[in-house]
Amino acid sequence: MIFSVLGKKRSNRGAAAFTMIEMMVVITIILMLAALLLGSIGGQAAKSKARVDYLQWRDDLVALAKWFRWDYHKSGDPQAGRKIAELEFDPSVRDDDLHHLWELIQPHFMFNHRMNKLDFLNFKRSAFADHWMTNIIGIDQTGYPYRLGGLERLNLEGTRISDNGLKVLYQPMPYLQPGQPDIQPDMNSSYAMTNLLKIDLYKCKKVTEQGIADLKKAFPHIKVRSNWDPYAFE
Repeated sequence: MIFSVLGKKRSNRGAAAFTMIEMMVVITIILMLAALLLGSIGGQAAKSKARVDYLQWRDDLVALAKWFRWDYHKSGDPQAGRKIAELEFDPSVRDDDLHHLWELIQPHFMFNHRMNKLDFLNFKRSAFADHWMTNIIGIDQTGYPYRLGGLERLNLEGTRISDNGLKVLYQPMPYLQPGQPDIQPDMNSSYAMTNLLKIDLYKCKKVTEQGIADLKKAFPHIKVRSNWDPYAFE
């Protein structure tokens, strides 16, 4: 009889212990599911904010431009959403005005691919100078390169761009982005603006024949309009 009672007590303790283990497993599963759910909600919230930011910055750029064009002529899907295809700025535009352009193409912005439809920028007779280039190509704070991946035509006629500014198109120029880290070693091949097909440098007083020669060496396919070849696009 005594053995029976002891055996029953041990059985009860075993059942209690097993129940505790089950409870711990269930609690762990619940916590894991909660973490996944909260992560998903947080991810959706971040995506929603990024979408709002994209629309706001895009529309700010359009409002700033003297002339613009949407990408409807490129897309057969009217539901694809409006993306900027061309931008022309008034000579009064300033470097600070282009901050949203940088925000839209920086590598950690989840909608930066939507700017790949922008294939033409016109800064003719503006105060565009070397450091303005960092709004369309450069290195971010983590060493990642960024650029307008769809840019094919760049009009800098009559601006203050120099040979050094042109170099930014094919090699990082640290002095234009002081404090930025070096480009990450495995990212070197993705830096240069290889998509650029035409650049207008006519009446750019700080651009030399050597600067143009270096640019053409980096981009053998590019057409350059300059004081030495004013009819390059004809």
